[in-house]
Amino acid sequence: MTKLQAVLIAIIVIIAVAATVGLVLTRKPAPPVTTPTPTMTSPSPTPASTPTAVSPKPKKMTLVIVTAGEPEGLDIQQVESSGIVHTLIYQPLGAFDSNINVVPDLASELILDVEGSAIIAKIPKDAKFSNGDPIDAYVVKATVERYLNLSPYAGDWAMLDHIEVLDKYTIKFVFNGSPNYVWTVNIPTEWGGIVNVKVAEEVGNAKFNELPIASGPFKVKEWVHGSHIILVKNEYYRTNLPFVKNRGPPKIDEVIVRFIADDLTRASEFLAGKADIMLDVPVDVVDELKKNPNIKLYKVIDTGIHYIQVNVRKPPLDDLRVRQAIMYAINRSAIAEALEDTVIPWYTFMSPTQMCFNKSVEEWAEKYYAYNPEKAKKLLAEAGWVDTDGDGIADKDGKPLVLELLVPTDIPKLRRIAPLIQSMLAQVGIKVELREFKSEYIGERIEKWDFELALYTHSFHEPAGILPYIWHSELGNLTYSNPEVDKLLEEDMNKPHTPEERVKLYTKVQMHLLHDLPGIPLFVDIFYIAAWNWVKNLYVIPPYGTLYLNDAEVVK
Repeated sequence: MTKLQAVLIAIIVIIAVAATVGLVLTRKPAPPVTTPTPTMTSPSPTPASTPTAVSPKPKKMTLVIVTAGEPEGLDIQQVESSGIVHTLIYQPLGAFDSNINVVPDLASELILDVEGSAIIAKIPKDAKFSNGDPIDAYVVKATVERYLNLSPYAGDWAMLDHIEVLDKYTIKFVFNGSPNYVWTVNIPTEWGGIVNVKVAEEVGNAKFNELPIASGPFKVKEWVHGSHIILVKNEYYRTNLPFVKNRGPPKIDEVIVRFIADDLTRASEFLAGKADIMLDVPVDVVDELKKNPNIKLYKVIDTGIHYIQVNVRKPPLDDLRVRQAIMYAINRSAIAEALEDTVIPWYTFMSPTQMCFNKSVEEWAEKYYAYNPEKAKKLLAEAGWVDTDGDGIADKDGKPLVLELLVPTDIPKLRRIAPLIQSMLAQVGIKVELREFKSEYIGERIEKWDFELALYTHSFHEPAGILPYIWHSELGNLTYSNPEVDKLLEEDMNKPHTPEERVKLYTKVQMHLLHDLPGIPLFVDIFYIAAWNWVKNLYVIPPYGTLYLNDAEVVK
């Protein structure tokens, strides 16, 4: 599967946990037991001295996490998708904070030089891998070079011109275009995690994919395929994350990540108290969890949208008025209600957790395209589609308005609302025939322009990594073509811009899309992470609901 297909058909939940390395912490040994010695200098008996008490061994603190998916491998530079295990064992140079700003993690300082098309990182002099090997600028350089040669996503660094080691602890990445993509995709996520290239070369890629050496807060102890992975804390770990109190090794000694694909079983194990945290919370148990005062639910807003992809080249969908009618005919609040309010009704083409999002655009679109079935009928009539025979279906030149909607069987929420959308469009005179297929097949149909309407989704926090591959006339080539949109997307990909400039650029992109309607936005998904209240000081950070265990404790 290509990177584009993977991004388009699945909501990549990339969850990042970051940190830097430091000194080994040692525990004082318990004092020895003192044996009492009788005195011989006095005929009177002398009480024996009291033995020194043995300090009790601290109880190991273990955290159990249940999740749906098992990783394909553990080397972040060999896999095509990441998950909770990767985010616990890898440490990138930076991380996102709660406002989705890039902040230092392994690096003590990060500089985005937009004018110079460069990124500069300073590495702490005491940084180490989990096996004690030192980390410096040369190690970081070797990591990026291995990524370029090995990773399926080596194209992330396509704009890189060269790497300069300014001194042993300072590295500079120089780009021949915009550094923004690397700044938001590789610097602050597990995909930019520093790996011990020396060990990888010694043991080989296959073994390193099972037992990698990195610098995150935890390291791999055991992987029982099909069952679980056990992680233990990295005593060399230190971080420069500004939002955590503990910047050394975590308080939790051991993390057990269990893989349970079945929703009911995973939820049952969590509710029985056999797990402390549940990822991939099933929609059907959200209400039950909300009612439990001993459980805390963390809301994670998806970094993309669920929408209807429209073939704008195929009549009658080549008529803007027909696409506008569909936009007005959709009652997004009813869709949210049908999905038990686990989604946000949405009107634009970017999620609030995407970089460069402009809230005012969504607010405008919500008012402009508010649910209005009467306006939808009027637009259809203007386009020549009127119900002349009273059968409830608009017709034109004797032909009824019938459209085929492709429905993905492997995206549950879209599959669930398909009949509802069918009913909404029927109310304005559009007959919709539902056809169910797997999302991968639907993606292939879209790429071949062999469709009319298709329920679809995309998700990625960096718009330059997803929007061009949908709405650009050549990079996407999914029937939509607008030279102005192409120009704006290319400008962001090829030229350096400040964050403020990028927001303005993508605002323009959004307004073009809202005028042309090559897609019909429906909702932004909401995911949940559940934790029992005995898990203290857990941080969950956007855009992917990153779990930070730096200050976390399990206090039962």
